[in-house]
Amino acid sequence: MPKVSRNQTVPKKSSRKPAVIVDEVTGEEVRVSSVIFGFVMLVAIVVATAAWMGGSMSQIESRFAGFMDDTARVMGISVNDVSVIGLEQDPALAQDIRAAAMIEPGENMFRADPHLIRRRVEGTRKVLNVRVHRLWPDQVVILADAAEPVALWHDSKKWTVVDGLGRIIPDARPEDHKGLVRLAGRGAPQAAPALAAALKAEPDVAPGIAIATRINDRRWDMRLINGATVRMPEDDGLTTALDRLSTLQVRTALMQRPLETIDLRNQGRVYLTPIDAPDFAAREEAPRS
Repeated sequence: MPKVSRNQTVPKKSSRKPAVIVDEVTGEEVRVSSVIFGFVMLVAIVVATAAWMGGSMSQIESRFAGFMDDTARVMGISVNDVSVIGLEQDPALAQDIRAAAMIEPGENMFRADPHLIRRRVEGTRKVLNVRVHRLWPDQVVILADAAEPVALWHDSKKWTVVDGLGRIIPDARPEDHKGLVRLAGRGAPQAAPALAAALKAEPDVAPGIAIATRINDRRWDMRLINGATVRMPEDDGLTTALDRLSTLQVRTALMQRPLETIDLRNQGRVYLTPIDAPDFAAREEAPRS
């Protein structure tokens, strides 16, 4: 029997064990290497299947989506009807909105995303206040409002009617909309919806405005019926300025006073430029356009 010298090292058994995962339900141990191997095999099977089908992962996705659509139809939860409510007076527009939704009967209801449909419809810039609802099991409802006239714009040649999306309505007659706010200046139609909405919230101010002129496509100068000019701040301060003007009008009848200008462009101050009483009286007596 061979002798073992005192300095010779006897190899020890490794105390390191392979990594394992313990199943909390069964208490069984699963080696991590087995999990990784299984995952790799799954990926290999998917890739092999894709290669067998033509080498494209998109084909698998497409066929899976088709399978889900078929399953939805069998279960009675596929799209059976796409309804457009609120545009009954304009069938052609309703059809355009239905086409923009890009949802066809027979599609899986779960894939008819209301948020995506709303963005598609809003992207047409043909309607306002778009809402989309799924009525289970088989109906998609799109609610929308047609853009109504909000202003009259003078393009330096003639008056035209502007709708709530800032577009010119070709067939609308200005004489049929005499009560709308009148506008002038380049870029006025595009800014008209915001101005019209802001004036609608200020009934003490709106009746006193003769015409609003767009300045540098950033703000408005509003000429009052009595001839005074109200200089408004840039658009982000429009609502606040109109509210200040309304408060002053209620308290002091500012819009009826003999003034050349009312300057609201400074948020903390109101600058008034008075005119002589005789000039104001003459201006009041002059015919209004």
